[in-house]
Amino acid sequence: MNCGIIGLPNVGKTALFNLLTENNAKSSNYPYCTVEPNVGVAHVRDPRIDTLKEKVYRQAVLTYPYIKFVDVAGLPPGASRGEGLGNQFLSNIRDVYCILHVVRDFKSEDVSIVEGAGAGIESDISLVETELFLSDLEIAQRRHKENPMSEYWKKAAELLSGNAPPPPDSDGILLTPKEQILLVNITTGADRPDIKRDNVIFMDVAFQTELGQMAPEERRSFLDEMPGWESGSGDVLFRVKELLGQVTFFTVVGGREIKGYNVKKGTSVYEAAGKIHKDMQKGFVRARVYGYRDLEVAGFDAEALKKTGKVRTEGREYEIRDGDIIEILFSQP
Repeated sequence: MNCGIIGLPNVGKTALFNLLTENNAKSSNYPYCTVEPNVGVAHVRDPRIDTLKEKVYRQAVLTYPYIKFVDVAGLPPGASRGEGLGNQFLSNIRDVYCILHVVRDFKSEDVSIVEGAGAGIESDISLVETELFLSDLEIAQRRHKENPMSEYWKKAAELLSGNAPPPPDSDGILLTPKEQILLVNITTGADRPDIKRDNVIFMDVAFQTELGQMAPEERRSFLDEMPGWESGSGDVLFRVKELLGQVTFFTVVGGREIKGYNVKKGTSVYEAAGKIHKDMQKGFVRARVYGYRDLEVAGFDAEALKKTGKVRTEGREYEIRDGDIIEILFSQP
């Protein structure tokens, strides 16, 4: 599953993308530095994987679950009318499952404010939301013209004309119905603005980037001296994971490798087997399952866990739960 990063130009979108994905996409102090979309994966460093290595599988190689991010060019005021690069590049994020909307609330002489923005944080948020509505409205009207008998596209166009998001379409191409997180790029220690929105994160992207470049000991010492600091990349990733409606399960391969996988809530163990390897799904017989929490209660002692009866055998219809540790038993194709 993937998440699109949007916002006005020069708000810190690409810097955030680089921070989350540990990438080095170009970021400069001029609008439209990002033309082609930046695509990368962010590894969600689930502490349960680290604990499994520390307590049980000390020689194991770790593979963390990940979330894919797509960073597109800044969306300027008037994009729907062709201003800046227009809004055609929004097509690059129409297949994402959720949107991370970055808005600027920091002052910097080194980072200019794009023309038409900067009147206030609520105004800047509305500028981007308006462009999303206009872009979706254009699509809905075109689809209704192509399919005049479609009640969905007729209703979608009516709702969007009134600045109301429609229900999700079957192809998932409309942006306004998608779940969103608003990330306010703020200076650490500054007063937080009062924002009437759900799913808001406050983060100093530049500060977090500097922290990420410090040695661990230096970082801990620096944070001890700070009176307060905003969310870090780990907080953002877990919020995105939550918004995507994902749960995490783990596999342990011969005690040599611990892998984490993110799947949608409601995913069956049969479907999860295909995420591990297609041959496992094709030859699926059953799954041996136990919970991370049950292992923790048993003192991370596998033999003690077996005596509690918490190690279960499940069929293909079993729904994955967050923290499941799974072994797929399958026949070779």
